[in-house]
Amino acid sequence: MIKAILFCFIYALLNVSGAAIIKYNLKGRALVVFNDWVRFLFQTQIILAFVIIFLSALVLFKALSSGNFTFIIPVAVGINFILTVAIGYFIFKDHLSIGSYFGLLMIITGIIILSLNNTKHA
Repeated sequence: MIKAILFCFIYALLNVSGAAIIKYNLKGRALVVFNDWVRFLFQTQIILAFVIIFLSALVLFKALSSGNFTFIIPVAVGINFILTVAIGYFIFKDHLSIGSYFGLLMIITGIIILSLNNTKHA
């Protein structure tokens, strides 16, 4: 189970890193016309971001092969969500409301409850 959680964490880290690279490169841009999209998609950093996201999918496949579907997906998505919020807050200076913090706490609590239930039946 620890191995599966490690794969979930690596998946989320790679996935959020790829998305953060894309978001960073979108700063101050408006992709309005087709040529804007093409120029954006063929930048070296964007191609690298897509490679990182693809690698994250491969790691998720490995995680899925090492644990229950009903355990792996919620844990992987939950870790992905937590890392997304952290990157948004610390790097992109996104603002969170009290409701956002409460929602994050509920998601974390749900993942913990779900994972505890699944480890008993694994």
